[in-house]
Order: sequence, then structure tokens, then C-alpha cells
Amino acid sequence: MDRFGIFGFPIQHSLSPVMHTASFRSLGLDAEYIAFEVAPEDLARKLKMCQSEGFCGLNMTIPHKTAVIPLIDRVDPVAALAGAVNTVRFDADGKTSGFNTDIGGFLADLKESCGSVPDGKRILVVGCGGAGRAIALGCVRAGAATVLLANRTEARAHEVAALLNPLATCTDIEVLPSDLAQWCSAARTCDVIINGTSVGLHAEDESPLPAAAFCAKQVVYDLVYSPTRSTPFLRCAWAQGACGVDGLGMLIHQGAEAFQLWTGRDADIAAMRAAVWKEK
Repeated sequence: MDRFGIFGFPIQHSLSPVMHTASFRSLGLDAEYIAFEVAPEDLARKLKMCQSEGFCGLNMTIPHKTAVIPLIDRVDPVAALAGAVNTVRFDADGKTSGFNTDIGGFLADLKESCGSVPDGKRILVVGCGGAGRAIALGCVRAGAATVLLANRTEARAHEVAALLNPLATCTDIEVLPSDLAQWCSAARTCDVIINGTSVGLHAEDESPLPAAAFCAKQVVYDLVYSPTRSTPFLRCAWAQGACGVDGLGMLIHQGAEAFQLWTGRDADIAAMRAAVWKEK
């Protein structure tokens, strides 16, 4: 039996096991997918453990997407630019390869669920950690007119801007001051607003932007996904008439890309989606 898994901390909320298991069964593959709660200090040890036990691949979720990079033998160029690896493959030569399937998953679902693409758009990315940085890179590569970066620690946003500027041949990169009022003012000028933070994973979380930051006709995308398809970020946006979705579709599409990297076969996306919806 081939074995796969996901590392996260926390991990109880993950729908990846049911999603991948559904695709394995649909395609008749003898495989299993296991969720591992891995504290940051245990990441290297657990990675080596899975490799020694014959695992074929792993997904990485919060907080491991950036921390895993120094532990990988080969990192795909896009993942290296993004500064985030969410898919690890254990190769036949005993080496590990790291990829970022979040970017493709996000772009696929933005088009499928929202009917939108970054090309020519003014986009605000809130949060410049591993997920936000990857999505900002994806927007630049997809031809966004402007990408605005907002982060509680402004220096982190400047670091991401420095990375993106050499690649942004047709995109203006702007860093917003670490000031909520200025974030709100800038947000109202944007076509697309993306929550790249982990805010929304917990029931008590508040939105990283208040309702006043949103307006009608905007597309709002929350990388966080929720069993109810509702997050604090989305509820604030919906209150102002914006069109918004959570990251459930992105989860499915990035998972399908990871599946192909591991198995060489196209995932059964319909089976994945049905399993996720049944679990909700």
C-alpha cells in the first residue's frame, strides 16, 4: 500500500484525508492518507520518519510551508520563489522534492468559483506569510495590474515586495503601512481582496479587515476554509455586497495537483469535491 499524509499544527480541521482517500478509491489505487499533528520543533524528525517508513508524499499546511524548505533536497523554482512548499514528494533516488500547488489551486478556483482572473486587476493581499506570499506571486505571474501587500509587520511585506519586483514586468507592487485605516482605504479601491492570513481558523477569530473595507462588485477570497463556507472575513465582505468564497475550492484544486505529482495520474476531482461536501 502506498502511503501519503499531511503535516500541520493544528491539523484536526483538515479535509485533505477524506478528499485524497476518495480519489484513491475512485481510481482503484491501494493507498492511504494520514493526518499528522506535528509541532514545529518536530518537523525535521517527522519528515525523516515518514521517508524511512516508505511514504510516497506529504502535504504541508500551517505552520510548516516555509520551515520545511531547508529540509528538502530539491525545491521547484516556483516554490522557491513563493517561499512556501505545500507538497513534498519522496523520490525513487532517495531524495525529496518540494512543490507549491497552492498557486495553481488558487488561480483555478478563483476562475471557477468567482469567474475572475488576476489579469489587469488591482489586488490586495492581506498577510505576507507563506500562503500570502505564494498567492501574491501567483497574481503577479498571472498579470495583475497592481498587487498591494498588507501585513501586521510591515517589514515582512517589504521583503515580499523585494522578491516580487524583479518579476513584476507588468505589475505595480505596493506595500501598505501597518495601519488598519489605510488598509481599509486601499481595500475599497481594489477589484480583488485576498485573506492570506490564518485568521478564521478559530471560531473566536475576528476578520483581519472590518466591513468598512469592502464594497459591492468586489471579489473577495479567503484562503481559510470553513465547514460552513463562512468565515469572519467573508461575513464582513458579504455585508457590503461583495462576492466572496472561502478556500475550499482551492483546497480541492491544489490537492488534485499534488495527487498528480505523487501518482502520475489525474485525480478524480469530482470524487474529491463530493467527499469534501459530504464531510461538511
